Amino acid sequence: MEKFENLLRFTVSFAVVLTFGFSVAAHAETPRKKNDYELTLLTSYNYSTGDYGQTIDTSITYIPVTAKLRYEQWTYKLTVPYLRITGPGVVVGGGETVVVGAPIARGTESGMGDILASIGYTINPFSHSGLSADFTGEIKFPTADDGDRLGTGNTDYILQFGVTQRTEDVFLNGSVARRFNGSSSDYRLKDIWKFSAGGGYIFNHSASAGVVYDFRQVAAYTGSDFSQITGYMTYKLTDNWSAQIHAGSGFTDASPNLSTGVHLNYNFDTLTLYNKR
Repeated sequence: MEKFENLLRFTVSFAVVLTFGFSVAAHAETPRKKNDYELTLLTSYNYSTGDYGQTIDTSITYIPVTAKLRYEQWTYKLTVPYLRITGPGVVVGGGETVVVGAPIARGTESGMGDILASIGYTINPFSHSGLSADFTGEIKFPTADDGDRLGTGNTDYILQFGVTQRTEDVFLNGSVARRFNGSSSDYRLKDIWKFSAGGGYIFNHSASAGVVYDFRQVAAYTGSDFSQITGYMTYKLTDNWSAQIHAGSGFTDASPNLSTGVHLNYNFDTLTLYNKR
């Protein structure tokens, strides 16, 4: 029954996402041609809530600010997040949360989350067929307060490989990643595998929508794996501004019952550092 309720929440939330997205995308403008250098600032408001196997729900607010620089096939990203967690203390961190430890007194903790830095490389071995692949390496720096359970206090590393296939207006994507979790006496964590698979449809030059399923092995030595489905819609507001809204629901005790969020991107493509001729 709980899984059915979660799926119902996802269906209703995704319907709201699509309805709102179409109304905004109808007024969007045509995007301009990409330059060799592209600087983008991104921020988002992400909210999730779930019981995580407890009698009291945990709510998480995660607000990252990201600077992304793309040069030809290379992509560099730096993310600095703000995090707020309210609950019994069984959930650690934001973004990719870890369910670990016994419940403590209910409370609210907030502050800076863990900083993320990544480098990615994209190849198009068969560009005429719409197939592309990307390789990404990421480091999670332990800048969050582990005493307040805003982070584990350990440095983590992620290696990821992803594939995207686009055929006319339809796209499919998937990825596999290995996360090397740091471990300490406070948080004994193991290395895990992560997988995602999804697809979507491009309605026009301004709007697209998709669904993605994420699976993540449990990092603690007890508990369940993370399993969640998310629907999203992306649309272009102006030449420089774009937005995305999403809604999702989980299927295990390590996943939120409901998650939602709004992403905003600003592209500085007018400030081209170098334009190949």
